[in-house]
Amino acid sequence: MLERPVILSLTTTLFLSLVMFDPPCTFGDKIDYKKIFKNDCLKCHGRDGKVSKRGKKLGTPDFTDAGWQASVTDDQLIASVTNGKKKMPSQKDNLSPERLRLW
Repeated sequence: MLERPVILSLTTTLFLSLVMFDPPCTFGDKIDYKKIFKNDCLKCHGRDGKVSKRGKKLGTPDFTDAGWQASVTDDQLIASVTNGKKKMPSQKDNLSPERLRLW
Protein backbone atom coordinates (compact mmCIF):
# COMPACT_ATOMS: atom_id res chain seq x y z
CA MET A 1 0.00 0.00 0.00
CA LEU A 2 1.30 3.44 -0.90
CA GLU A 3 2.02 5.87 1.85
CA ARG A 4 -0.02 9.07 2.14
CA PRO A 5 2.81 11.43 0.94
CA VAL A 6 3.31 9.34 -2.20
CA ILE A 7 -0.42 9.33 -2.98
CA LEU A 8 -0.60 13.09 -2.37
CA SER A 9 2.40 13.64 -4.63
CA LEU A 10 0.91 11.52 -7.43
CA THR A 11 -2.47 13.22 -7.11
CA THR A 12 -0.87 16.67 -7.23
CA THR A 13 1.20 15.71 -10.27
CA LEU A 14 -1.88 14.40 -12.07
CA PHE A 15 -3.86 17.54 -11.23
CA LEU A 16 -1.10 19.86 -12.46
CA SER A 17 -0.73 17.81 -15.63
CA LEU A 18 -4.42 18.25 -16.37
CA VAL A 19 -4.32 21.98 -15.60
CA MET A 20 -1.32 22.50 -17.87
CA PHE A 21 -2.85 20.36 -20.63
CA ASP A 22 -4.02 22.65 -23.45
CA PRO A 23 -6.48 20.67 -25.60
CA PRO A 24 -6.74 23.25 -28.42
CA CYS A 25 -2.98 23.17 -28.86
CA THR A 26 -2.84 19.41 -28.59
CA PHE A 27 -5.74 18.29 -30.75
CA GLY A 28 -5.90 19.64 -34.26
CA ASP A 29 -5.63 23.35 -33.53
CA LYS A 30 -2.07 23.40 -34.80
CA ILE A 31 -0.80 26.69 -36.12
CA ASP A 32 1.65 26.56 -39.00
CA TYR A 33 3.88 29.43 -37.87
CA LYS A 34 6.40 28.79 -40.66
CA LYS A 35 3.67 29.11 -43.28
CA ILE A 36 2.36 32.35 -41.75
CA PHE A 37 5.88 33.78 -41.60
CA LYS A 38 6.67 32.72 -45.16
CA ASN A 39 3.40 34.06 -46.60
CA ASP A 40 2.91 37.24 -44.57
CA CYS A 41 6.15 38.34 -42.90
CA LEU A 42 9.22 37.22 -44.84
CA LYS A 43 8.82 39.56 -47.80
CA CYS A 44 9.21 42.68 -45.62
CA HIS A 45 10.95 41.52 -42.45
CA GLY A 46 13.46 39.16 -44.07
CA ARG A 47 14.50 35.71 -42.92
CA ASP A 48 16.50 36.94 -39.93
CA GLY A 49 14.46 39.97 -38.85
CA LYS A 50 16.55 42.43 -40.80
CA VAL A 51 14.40 44.48 -43.10
CA SER A 52 14.25 43.46 -46.77
CA LYS A 53 14.50 45.86 -49.73
CA ARG A 54 10.72 45.86 -50.03
CA GLY A 55 10.38 46.44 -46.30
CA LYS A 56 12.76 49.42 -46.40
CA LYS A 57 10.55 51.07 -49.01
CA LEU A 58 7.55 50.57 -46.71
CA GLY A 59 9.31 51.81 -43.57
CA THR A 60 9.55 48.40 -41.91
CA PRO A 61 11.83 48.38 -38.85
CA ASP A 62 14.95 46.24 -38.50
CA PHE A 63 14.12 43.83 -35.68
CA THR A 64 17.82 43.28 -34.97
CA ASP A 65 18.36 46.97 -34.08
CA ALA A 66 18.80 47.26 -30.28
CA GLY A 67 17.51 50.83 -30.29
CA TRP A 68 14.30 49.82 -32.02
CA GLN A 69 13.86 46.82 -29.69
CA ALA A 70 14.19 49.08 -26.64
CA SER A 71 11.63 51.52 -28.02
CA VAL A 72 8.80 49.02 -28.51
CA THR A 73 6.85 47.19 -25.80
CA ASP A 74 5.52 43.64 -26.03
CA ASP A 75 1.97 45.03 -26.03
CA GLN A 76 2.79 47.24 -29.03
CA LEU A 77 4.24 44.28 -30.94
CA ILE A 78 1.26 42.10 -30.12
CA ALA A 79 -1.14 44.85 -31.23
CA SER A 80 0.75 45.27 -34.53
CA VAL A 81 0.73 41.55 -35.29
CA THR A 82 -2.89 41.10 -34.19
CA ASN A 83 -4.36 44.14 -35.94
CA GLY A 84 -1.87 44.73 -38.74
CA LYS A 85 -0.18 48.04 -39.42
CA LYS A 86 -0.15 50.07 -42.63
CA LYS A 87 0.48 47.44 -45.34
CA MET A 88 1.15 44.67 -42.81
CA PRO A 89 -1.72 42.15 -42.77
CA SER A 90 -3.64 41.42 -39.59
CA GLN A 91 -3.10 38.02 -38.00
CA LYS A 92 -6.14 38.14 -35.72
CA ASP A 93 -7.67 35.17 -37.54
CA ASN A 94 -4.45 33.14 -37.21
CA LEU A 95 -2.81 34.18 -33.93
CA SER A 96 -4.57 35.32 -30.79
CA PRO A 97 -2.91 37.87 -28.47
CA GLU A 98 -2.78 35.11 -25.85
CA ARG A 99 -0.78 32.85 -28.17
CA LEU A 100 1.54 35.70 -29.11
CA ARG A 101 2.28 36.33 -25.44
CA LEU A 102 3.52 32.74 -25.16
CA TRP A 103 6.29 33.48 -27.63
